[in-house]
Amino acid sequence: MSKTCAKRLIVNADDYGFSPGVTEGILQAHHGGIVTSTTLAANMPYAGEAVRRLSEAPCLGVGVHLNISQGPALSDEARSALAGPDGLMNRTAAGLIRDCLLNPRLLDAFEAEFDAQIRWALDHGLKPTHLDTHRHTHAFAPIFIRVARLARRYSIPHVRRHREPAALLARGVCVKQSCVSAAINVMARANRLLGRGLCPTRGTWGVAATGEINAPWLILALGMLKPGATEIMTHPGVGDDLEPGATRLRQCRQNELDALCDARVKEAVKRNEVELAHYGSM
Repeated sequence: MSKTCAKRLIVNADDYGFSPGVTEGILQAHHGGIVTSTTLAANMPYAGEAVRRLSEAPCLGVGVHLNISQGPALSDEARSALAGPDGLMNRTAAGLIRDCLLNPRLLDAFEAEFDAQIRWALDHGLKPTHLDTHRHTHAFAPIFIRVARLARRYSIPHVRRHREPAALLARGVCVKQSCVSAAINVMARANRLLGRGLCPTRGTWGVAATGEINAPWLILALGMLKPGATEIMTHPGVGDDLEPGATRLRQCRQNELDALCDARVKEAVKRNEVELAHYGSM
């Protein structure tokens, strides 16, 4: 079957390197489940150990999870403009968008931090398959422009495209998260032209169900796939080693890991004739 006609699915686990438990959960979801891809949070303290563990997963596609909302900054510009007195970035996506609307020069600090994180990944031997962002900040067109520019500068072939079908928006358990996903869909429309040649998928699913992805949701999504490439975004993990307040995705990570390794989900992949892939195999 040709790549054009096949139903190709990238199952990406965000936040690689956020903590030992998140890293372990992602590797388990790759070895025992349907995860094919991950994105590294290069600015987080556990990123170095996470990179070393990639030798355990030679078939896992690895991109960079660009992060200007959480954790230590790698660039001088971001330390000055984005970090608090403790040296850590701690901002919501809405806050970042608001701040750069009020002060467009902040976009230079965003880009400098993205650049530093990409260079960190390259310096540690990675060849990133794609870029995405923590808390979906690149859905906002001015930030997307900076991400796309860096992708082209460093010959990184792909950038996550945000688009989720209405049927999955309606399945979101959290009304707020469904509204967030709908807003991201609207903002991301402009990025289709801005990212021409960089966004090969039909869209990225799972935003509305963030923190609530389970086996029935995955089976539903697998049955909805159409020819072409689609990404599903996930957040598996084990244990509870993330600091309270660091992310709302603490308790749910084990649940997502269990769903990604569920035999019923693997059977649905076969039944729907889905080809599992990653951005590096596009």
